[in-house]
Amino acid sequence: MSEKKGQNFLHGAAIYTVGIVLVKILGAVYKIPLGNILDDEGFAFFDITYKIYNFFLTIATAGLPVAMSRLISEADSMDRENQVYRIFKVSTATFLALGAAGTAIMMLFPTEIAAYMHKVQTARSIFVMAPSVALVCVTAAYRGYAQGHADMIPTTVSQVVETAVKVVVGLGAAGYLYKAGYSMEICVAGAILGTTVSSLAAVLYMMVKVHRKYRVKPSPDAFDTPPSNRWVLSNLLRIGIPITISTSIMSIIQLMDAQITMARLQGAAGYSDTAAGILYGVYGKAMTVYNVPSAFVVPFLSSIVPALSAARMKKGPEAATDLAESALRMSTLLCLPMAIGMAVLAGPCMDVLFPQSASQGALLLFELGITCYFMTMSLMTNSILPANGNERLPLISILLGGVTKVIVTYVLVGNPHVNIYGAPLGTLGCYLVMLTCNLIFMARSMARPMNLWRIAGRAGVSCATMAVAVWAVWNLLSAVMGGMGGSVAGRPLSLLVPFALSVMTGVVVYFVMAIALRAITLEDMKLFPKGEIIAKKLHIR
Repeated sequence: MSEKKGQNFLHGAAIYTVGIVLVKILGAVYKIPLGNILDDEGFAFFDITYKIYNFFLTIATAGLPVAMSRLISEADSMDRENQVYRIFKVSTATFLALGAAGTAIMMLFPTEIAAYMHKVQTARSIFVMAPSVALVCVTAAYRGYAQGHADMIPTTVSQVVETAVKVVVGLGAAGYLYKAGYSMEICVAGAILGTTVSSLAAVLYMMVKVHRKYRVKPSPDAFDTPPSNRWVLSNLLRIGIPITISTSIMSIIQLMDAQITMARLQGAAGYSDTAAGILYGVYGKAMTVYNVPSAFVVPFLSSIVPALSAARMKKGPEAATDLAESALRMSTLLCLPMAIGMAVLAGPCMDVLFPQSASQGALLLFELGITCYFMTMSLMTNSILPANGNERLPLISILLGGVTKVIVTYVLVGNPHVNIYGAPLGTLGCYLVMLTCNLIFMARSMARPMNLWRIAGRAGVSCATMAVAVWAVWNLLSAVMGGMGGSVAGRPLSLLVPFALSVMTGVVVYFVMAIALRAITLEDMKLFPKGEIIAKKLHIR
């Protein structure tokens, strides 16, 4: 029998959130210095390579690990150890086969893929990145096994290990090659090497951890008859393929978006190859900041599937609906203030993080900040629908959102007066359409419609107050300290100090308002480890 920690949905999410915070701190240590080592065009090479990698990785791992964790969660709740083992065995073989196929394509055709993306300079990076696809697929199988047991700790630690290795190897290699005078495409390949080595470290950690912690072998219980390999594979594909298709559609659209953006900048908008690369690189740097809030939703995405499946089976549809609403509310409490803060402080943020980049970054990040909340809610609702037994509905919303993104990006980026600013507007249109569709589907398929005021109303009022305070503090301090001398790592103190104090002000104002308006309640806090004790100290009722 496997070890059980008794983690409920938000306990598991809380553990994972701590890891995600560490991962994001390490990721910032990686991407921000890397963005300053590489020029804007070099960062475009890096970003395009990652989009290609994510495309192959999504096809291999998007839906099947979710399906695997759901099947294992259901079997484990009935103490069916042999069924758990059989699911894990078949899933691992399937993941490995898909990962090996992705690796082979990237290694055999790197130049052709790079040419399709209008950046042949990325061919070396694509080749170096290729082994990561197979390695991450095996890691995903082990993570799915642990998550199916409602255990987020191995996944959390493996991600911290993976990111730490990537920082050391990738940043070290890129910095060394840059100082040695190698071309920007070689420097980017060095940075990408960190991802491949870190993927190897993660899979080794997960294999050792899972085999030590769990009984990953058949049970001698004669009455615990495992299902056939065919049964496992058919159910894995039945659940996983719709999720994979829906997620892959988004990955394909993101890849098309990058290709369309580069093509339209160089074509209709009239930019040279280098100028288009610079604009896309600045956009990629803004996207680095934009992606931070979504990381706080990842714990919920990983935990919601087994939790909702178990709640629906044991307690009925009402319990599953309550859990889904709780997940959306907690995601809003975490991500909405970050999205609003990102938009309000877009200019200072880009100036502080990437001081040598082109000026377009400020407006790009402002647009992305507005988009950010809709993106995180779309991700969450895309997971809630399959976890509630509606695997096919997200396909419709993702397809409609993706078509919106492609059309808006194609039209606006090709306009010389809009150019790169059309890319985030396309993303905004995409997630607005997607979230609207998902909320309609949830209203029709779940036990009751979501209470949108309960989910976002109080948090929205808290964020509006926070935005006013942050804007006022930034403008006051930047005016007063505008002539301040000195710098830290090349960033003037006249930017760093007002920026840091504005962020701190935003955190305090939001937290106070959220408690005053009861956006955070005692019932919410009870769902976290030691939450009731913390709530008592903070006078949360």
